[in-house]
Amino acid sequence: MLKSLLNFGNNKSILVCETDGFFLRGAVLTRAGNEIVVLQTAESQQADMAEAVADVIKNLKANGWEGHTAVLLSPTVFSSLLELPVNPKKPRPLAQMYELVRWEAEPLLMQHTTQWSVGNLLIGRGYMTKEQADAVMDLQQGRPNPAGGIELKEKFSLRRFGDLAEELGYIKRSQLNACLAGQEWLKSDDELIECGWAAQGEVSDVPGTYNWQVSAVSKSLLQRWTTVFQLQGVTLQAMYPLAGSSASLLNGEHESQTLVESHSGLSFVMQLEKDKVAAQYLYLDPSKSPLDLCLEAYHTLTIPSDTPVVLSDWNKGNSDLQESLSTALSTEVNDVVSATITEQSSPGMVGAALHYLGMTEHNWVSHVRLGGPLPDLWQRVEVRAGALAVALLAIILLAESFLMIHGGMVRSEKAEVDSQWQLIDSAMKRIKGDIKQVEERKKELAVQKESQQREQQRLTFFGEQLPARSSLVQVVLGLLQETVSDEIIINSIDENGKRVSFMPRTLNNLQNKHIEVESFNVEAWSLTETAAQQFIQKLEKTAQTWNLNIVDSSVIGRLGPLDLDGFAVTLRIVKLVDAETLSAKAKK
Repeated sequence: MLKSLLNFGNNKSILVCETDGFFLRGAVLTRAGNEIVVLQTAESQQADMAEAVADVIKNLKANGWEGHTAVLLSPTVFSSLLELPVNPKKPRPLAQMYELVRWEAEPLLMQHTTQWSVGNLLIGRGYMTKEQADAVMDLQQGRPNPAGGIELKEKFSLRRFGDLAEELGYIKRSQLNACLAGQEWLKSDDELIECGWAAQGEVSDVPGTYNWQVSAVSKSLLQRWTTVFQLQGVTLQAMYPLAGSSASLLNGEHESQTLVESHSGLSFVMQLEKDKVAAQYLYLDPSKSPLDLCLEAYHTLTIPSDTPVVLSDWNKGNSDLQESLSTALSTEVNDVVSATITEQSSPGMVGAALHYLGMTEHNWVSHVRLGGPLPDLWQRVEVRAGALAVALLAIILLAESFLMIHGGMVRSEKAEVDSQWQLIDSAMKRIKGDIKQVEERKKELAVQKESQQREQQRLTFFGEQLPARSSLVQVVLGLLQETVSDEIIINSIDENGKRVSFMPRTLNNLQNKHIEVESFNVEAWSLTETAAQQFIQKLEKTAQTWNLNIVDSSVIGRLGPLDLDGFAVTLRIVKLVDAETLSAKAKK
């Protein structure tokens, strides 16, 4: 995840250029999945590097390249392993780290720059031998030599090396001019430097001290190369050391391994332990053969004899180097493997491209980035933006997953609720149908009950009330018949004012708690008051025999038939029932 954040927004292709000060070649490399391929290559032998850059970029654009970024491998970039009291997990602030690295790297870079003297360049190009160069130095410094004595010292002590070598006939002016032109792009008197670094492992015998691979280059040289590329519409992103960049081609299948690089006039050895750079050494001597250079550099480090050795050879024509080195070291030496390596794209160019495009698993290469080193990871804008984007994406994915799960649960619950609702709806319909049937049945039962009540009332009336009524009327008529004398005339017998049995009228004598259920109003006329009173008394006495009572009796003087003087008699014959008995009967 971190690696993807660092490469967020990077180009998929890069122009990688390589120079030794006398030639320049370039290759456009692009990412194709997990592999890297070469799209185009170009080379220039122009002595002036500004013209060489123009030629290379012109040829590449003529073949269809439309990129605008490049990196450069140059021997002027010095790489070394420094021991610093800085824990990579607790990095120092960028400015403090830069000063600490600069303080350590500056004298090493100045010493490295002295390797690009005119004499070494002439030897490296094959224009003169080391013995000839030593003779010229002896003449300059007045040391004994076959050419002369003290007068020669006074004659040659103030002469420049190139001029003296030409005068002695060792070189031609054109050869000297070519080396002087190359030196312009290899050496600088500027003391300001630009640095880059990559953290490695802890120093085994010094607790609290860590190895840091540091690369440094003169600031004026970096600016000069940057300007040359800018004139061609290309931005120089970084400068890589010529020796050591092929380490990006190695894999981590071995716990320890050794990389040996062979260049013209120099060799480089890197010792890897547990995926970290444990030691490295650059050896320059243009007078020695590639095998001697490799052996000198290899034996400078203390490397176990059983450590696998990988050879990265810039001179593919030297087919004997691998076999010779294997024989000299008494161990198997394997070539660095990459299908991208060709005569136009060296191992270092491919390794630098892998490193720049972020396609390496290990940080075994350091470079000098234009604009200075990047700050700590979490202080980089692109890292924070990438982390924020990843966090937002994770939140969105989490929210989407939650919504999907929740939606699925809701849909499942909805389906279950719908199914249950259908069952409930079906049950409700059945219940409503049953209720309707019950209501209809209740109506039928009510009708049947009402009909039964009418039948019962009819049966009661005809079976009980009517016979009782008939018997009561006969009793009343019998009472009147027994009590009426010749002096009494019965005018009327009626039931006006009679109350029904369920709404009886209580007697004035409420303490008896009797209720009147039958009442006959009798109106009579008597010739005498005595006869009237006797009629009432006799009627009361006879009525008691039949559980009847005479109430509301009165005798009032009034004319009778034929306007005879007499007395009007009124009374009521009533049947009384106990209130509690009648109430119990009504409840039934």
